Amino acid sequence: MTSITKTQQGSTTGKGILLILIAVNILPFVDGTAKLLIADGYHVIQVLWARYFFSTIVTLILVYRYYGNVWNKARNKSHRPAIQFSRGLLHTFSTLMVFFAYKHMPLADAMAVLYVYPLVVVALSAILLGETTGWRRWSAVIIGFGGTLLIVRPGFEAINPGALFALAASIAFALYLILTRKSAGSMEPLIALSYQFIISAVVVSLFVPFFWITPDLKTWGLFLMIGVGSFVGHLLIIKACVHAPASALAPFTYVEVITAAAIGFVLFGDIPEALTWAGIFIISASGIYIAWRERAKSDHAE
Repeated sequence: MTSITKTQQGSTTGKGILLILIAVNILPFVDGTAKLLIADGYHVIQVLWARYFFSTIVTLILVYRYYGNVWNKARNKSHRPAIQFSRGLLHTFSTLMVFFAYKHMPLADAMAVLYVYPLVVVALSAILLGETTGWRRWSAVIIGFGGTLLIVRPGFEAINPGALFALAASIAFALYLILTRKSAGSMEPLIALSYQFIISAVVVSLFVPFFWITPDLKTWGLFLMIGVGSFVGHLLIIKACVHAPASALAPFTYVEVITAAAIGFVLFGDIPEALTWAGIFIISASGIYIAWRERAKSDHAE
């Protein structure tokens, strides 16, 4: 019986890893398309609006299909709307900052700095959630930030403003994840995703008229692709988390940086420098180690 259970557990974990690998290979295409549109003269705000607008439409269709009206007053109380609103704002700000980063630096560089967020989560969780963090994970955080300095390289040359945008995105995304952890279990993941997209779409829609450029048919198609791709990527991440623990999935998310580097090379001719690759390796290794420690801690608790 035990061997069967382990086999089944390994099978579902394998499915989760497959889903996360598909997701992190879709999302860099979304980001690459966004960078192309920004390079073509469309403002970051308009590209951000397209991502959230079309993601919201697809999400709402599925939510009504499977859950009906989830926004009635009685059910909303259990959804902790204040936290959902804060999550939406943080995710909007994080995405806005990373889109600005794409405007100033290669995809892989921006993605690598963004991936400091697991280290920021560890640091902020100790402060905001009172979670115990041992010296090993603190060491990984410090080493990981050292990897970030290899990419940003303050003092060696003028700091690329894109790196500062990416750092801001990383901190905002870490806070978003902490709030997500606090609200975990209060609603179905797809419903939580719908709140996130709706809030973001509404907020960005307030500003997009000031930056609007009427798109041609091809650009509308790219806008649609960004929105649908973003939705599919995030939905696959949610599905992956259903099949496997986050600590088992985390190491595979760093594939996104490699995919971003490949897309950046094909679309923009960007080749990360040696120091940047060293920084990417250090950040990835630190994040993977933290994920491993989380898994070991969880297994010990069981």
